[in-house]
Amino acid sequence: MKYKLIALDLDGTLKNSKNVISPRTKEALMKAQEMGCHIVLASGRPTPGLRHDAATLELDKHQGYLLSYNGARVLNAETKETIYAQTLDYEAAKAIIKKAKWFKLDINTYTDDYLICENKEAKYVKLEADLIDLPFQEVEDISEALPNPLYKLLLSEEPEYAGSVVGEMARTFPELSVYRSAPFFIECMANGIDKANSLQKLCDHLGITKDEVMAFGDGYNDMSMIDFAGLGVAMGNAVDEVKDKADIITKSNDEDGIAVVLEKVLF
Repeated sequence: MKYKLIALDLDGTLKNSKNVISPRTKEALMKAQEMGCHIVLASGRPTPGLRHDAATLELDKHQGYLLSYNGARVLNAETKETIYAQTLDYEAAKAIIKKAKWFKLDINTYTDDYLICENKEAKYVKLEADLIDLPFQEVEDISEALPNPLYKLLLSEEPEYAGSVVGEMARTFPELSVYRSAPFFIECMANGIDKANSLQKLCDHLGITKDEVMAFGDGYNDMSMIDFAGLGVAMGNAVDEVKDKADIITKSNDEDGIAVVLEKVLF
């Protein structure tokens, strides 16, 4: 079997517009695992935000992995062993928060139990909490409530505005990883953190080459792993930049795009 690891973005990729994994896609992924493929949920979400989908796909029974915070942490779904982790420096985080507040961006971060924010009514903070199914911990000053460990800060605003400031945020903090995931989200993590870098760490751990990796994605933060993988697959609903990086473009997340490729290439 040529492919031994399948990396999947969640929102807009594994999950359809109803925020569920379709029966056909689940069946294809379960079959892939039975054939010996490692399934990796590769997401900007915090680790707890992957728990429901990991359970749906029974990753704990099939040597699956959770690549969370855009790659700042990689976890064995069965043993709960951390394969790789890179935290964000607190002084750097406080500088990001100061700059983000100057730009009037909403800010949140995470513990294993809560989404931490200053305004739980902020539009995209609420969206993030709903997506990852974590309750709010509202604080007066997020700079004074940073968790330990700290993997990521998420900044958010309307897409046009987020797009207009992300470049300046990245230039201000060249020693960090600062980039968009969704059009309304700006991710801030330690230097060198992206999905491709962490997939390489996992491949080294498993003794797998990148030619044996298949990756599916739709968003800006999927570009590195789409480029990295032996077979990089863009969903039909992906942003143009992801499609440009991909080896093939499949159907959308509402048309079982993952299953379409697995049925043709793997089975």
